[in-house]
Amino acid sequence: MADWETKRQVLAGLAARRLGFGDPAGFDGDERAALDRAVEALADRADPSAPEPADPDEARLHRAAVAYRAARQLRADEGNVRLAERGEVFAPEDDA
Repeated sequence: MADWETKRQVLAGLAARRLGFGDPAGFDGDERAALDRAVEALADRADPSAPEPADPDEARLHRAAVAYRAARQLRADEGNVRLAERGEVFAPEDDA
């Protein structure tokens, strides 16, 4: 399993407990989709420069969201490098 997937699973487990979803292993499609949206929203809002919350549970959630956000960005950057290596990235001026 990739590093970003591991970090996402950790965040999903913490988010599921915090949001009252229960155990993600037994989710149906709608519950899984709701948790996926919540995980991505938490990662999008995660500010690595923000101080950690005083509450230990909130602090764990914050650290997990920041870690997943960083891993997600690294994954996107690596994908862009692979495209550039294959010559599939074009400058905006090439669009004219």
